[in-house]
Amino acid sequence: MNDILAENRFTLSWKLFLEGMRAVTADSYGSSVKKLLIALAALWLAMSAWTLVRGASLSFALTELAVLAALTLWLELLLPRGRAKRAWRKLEEQGRADAERSTQFYEDHMEVHAAGAVKTVAYAEVEKTLRSRNMLVLVAEDKTCILIKKDAFTRGTEETVLRLIEKAKTEEASHD
Repeated sequence: MNDILAENRFTLSWKLFLEGMRAVTADSYGSSVKKLLIALAALWLAMSAWTLVRGASLSFALTELAVLAALTLWLELLLPRGRAKRAWRKLEEQGRADAERSTQFYEDHMEVHAAGAVKTVAYAEVEKTLRSRNMLVLVAEDKTCILIKKDAFTRGTEETVLRLIEKAKTEEASHD
């Protein structure tokens, strides 16, 4: 019997979509960007020290700092937001933006219903589970991101969903 163990239902807004995309972006390249920015900051400190030791103008070091700040702003805010806007526009073109989403969780899979389409994902296909303030983001092997609003469960809980995924991963590992 295929009983629904949990269900999550909400209307996807731009704000929720952006929050989910930020979680995915932070996971996919956030640590690399932070390492790069730390390395650039260290390089700037060394160059600024050298500039000051040589008695050169402080304006050169301040200009480099401004460039580093602009790069940081672009990498941390503008680039991820631009990607999210393009993805949101694509959803709008498909009629799936601002649409109600219902995700039903069964014993071995979930079904995502959105804008008349249904996507089925086995729990064993979930590669990552990401969290943000309001969202749980399940990233599948095919890079599909399933957005779950934490406070929108009509049946079951977030913990129920996480247990189902963990159980599937454990079973998969024991078969390997």
